[in-house]
Amino acid sequence: MVATKHERNEAFVVREATIEDRAEIEALIAEMIPGCDVAARWRWLYETNPGGPALTWLASAATGEVAGCTSYFPFRLWLDGEEVRAALGGDGYVRPAFRRRGLGGLLHDASRRAMPAHQIGCMYGAPGAMNLTPLKHGGSRELGTVARYVRPLRVGPSVVGNLVARATRPRGGATLEPVMELDPRVDTVWMEAKRDLRLAAIRDAKFYQWRFRDAPAQREPGYVILDDHRPIGACALESLRGGDELHIVDVVAVPGRWHACLDAIIRHAGDRTRARSLTIKLFTNDARRRRMWQSGFIERGTKPFLCMIHKDGDRRFLDPQRWFYTGADADLDTLE
Repeated sequence: MVATKHERNEAFVVREATIEDRAEIEALIAEMIPGCDVAARWRWLYETNPGGPALTWLASAATGEVAGCTSYFPFRLWLDGEEVRAALGGDGYVRPAFRRRGLGGLLHDASRRAMPAHQIGCMYGAPGAMNLTPLKHGGSRELGTVARYVRPLRVGPSVVGNLVARATRPRGGATLEPVMELDPRVDTVWMEAKRDLRLAAIRDAKFYQWRFRDAPAQREPGYVILDDHRPIGACALESLRGGDELHIVDVVAVPGRWHACLDAIIRHAGDRTRARSLTIKLFTNDARRRRMWQSGFIERGTKPFLCMIHKDGDRRFLDPQRWFYTGADADLDTLE
C-alpha cells in the first residue's frame, strides 16, 4: 500500500492507505463483516494473494475520523494469450454516520485514477445491490449479467428421489480427486484450458492453492477431474443450506471436456453428498454458449456484471464476448 495524492470533496479526503493504516482497515473490516476472523482474512486476501498485495483507499472526515474504505485485490488475468494485471473490487464500506454523502463514488473515483500507477488493467466483479450505484458513479460499466444455474439432483421423498437421481445421473466417465499442495495436475489443466479462454482469471496451481486450499474458512475444497488418470479439469465445491445444495464455486476444463467435467461433478454430488440440487454462477453470455442445459442446468436469476477501466484503458476488458467468470472471481472464501 503506497500513499498517493489526496482526493477531496467539501467534507472528505480520500487517500491511498499504507501499511501503517492496517489497524484502521482491520477495524473497518470487523464492522463490515461481523464475526469475521479479521487477522486470517488479512493474511489470506490482503497479503498472500498471488496477484499481489491489496490496495486500499481510506476516506476521512474533516475531523480526521476514518469514514470508509474500498480495496482492490489484484488478480492475474489471461487476455488474448498473455498475462495481464487486474483486480477485484471488495471490502467497500462506509460507516453509517457518513452514508448518503456520495462517499462511495468518491472512493471508487480515487481508485480508478490510481489504476495506471498500479498497472491495473480493469476492476471487475458482480457486486451486491448496495454497491451498484457507487460503482457506476465511480466509472464502472455494466457489461452483462452473471446467472445462477441450477440442476436438481434429488426430488420428492427419499425413495422416489433416489430413483429419480439414479435415472438422471450420468454414467461412467471422469472422477474427482482432492487437489494436492500446489498440484501440478491443475497446471496441466490450465495449460490446455487457456487455449479456449479469451479473458479469464488465471487458474493455475498457485491460484487453486491460494483461493481454495489456503482460504481461512476451509469450506470450498478443490478437486482435479480425471478421466482414465488424465487431468481434464479442476473444480471447487461448497456445501450450502445445511447440505441441501452443492455449489460449484469454480470449474475449468480442457478444450472439449466441459460437459464431461460437469457430469463428473454431478456423479460426485449424487454419490458423495446428500445435496438435492447443484448450482453454479457463470457469466451469462459464456454460459449460454456452453449450453448448460445439456448437463441439466436451468438458468435461475441474474445480477449485473460490472467492469471498470481507466479512461485511456484497454477496451478489450469491456467486451462481454470475451469474459469467463465463476464464483472463484470473488473476495469471499465461503458463501455461507
